Amino acid sequence: MLLKRLMTFLTAASSLLLAGQPSFAGGRATACYEPVEEPAVWGTAAETVLVRPASVTYEIIPARYGYQTRELIVEPARTFDEITPARYQTVERPVVLEPQRLVTRTTPPVYRTVTETVMVAPAGERWEWRVIGGKRVYCRVVVPARYATQTRQVVVTPERTYTDVIPPRYGVEHVQVLVQAKQVRTRLIPPVTRTVTERVVVEPEQRIAHPLPAEYETRYRRVKVQDERQGWRQVHLRGSC
Repeated sequence: MLLKRLMTFLTAASSLLLAGQPSFAGGRATACYEPVEEPAVWGTAAETVLVRPASVTYEIIPARYGYQTRELIVEPARTFDEITPARYQTVERPVVLEPQRLVTRTTPPVYRTVTETVMVAPAGERWEWRVIGGKRVYCRVVVPARYATQTRQVVVTPERTYTDVIPPRYGVEHVQVLVQAKQVRTRLIPPVTRTVTERVVVEPEQRIAHPLPAEYETRYRRVKVQDERQGWRQVHLRGSC
């Protein structure tokens, strides 16, 4: 990388120098460089690789069996109900055919016709025109009271309201009464069993795990340590630079 930067710098500097001073194109060189190539550098790298991964093997220990006896239910227990029906008896008992009730009664009022003289118009005065002795004059006239005879109804006995109590009416009815209630008695029939012998597992099958570790080995491979490079190397030429 350093040689590449140096090459770039020298190329740019020589271009500027030649562009700025064309009269010195044939002058004496002060520094000279030649291109060089460096081959890639290779080496050997060691690495650990997995040859066989870790695993587990199992050892099977078979189950052990034995025999045991137990009671087997041939017919399960059951229950049934003994029912004693209820007993009834016919009896007489009084009943209300019509309950007591209250009846409201009203007697109409009694009237009497009376005749009486009443004033129709009271006495007073009024002004009116009259012709007296051939002359028309305005006179104050005294008007006597006026009476009239009229009849009207007078309440002798007012209306009256009273309440009558009507007693209840009774009768007899025949009804069924419970003498003894229905009875239910539950009876149990025990189960029917039988003794059987059967083969059973005394100790179940076992699986014992045996882990196997992974296996590794070291392998070597050729690796590039440094890539090939190109650059410039300064040279010194007699009589020139």
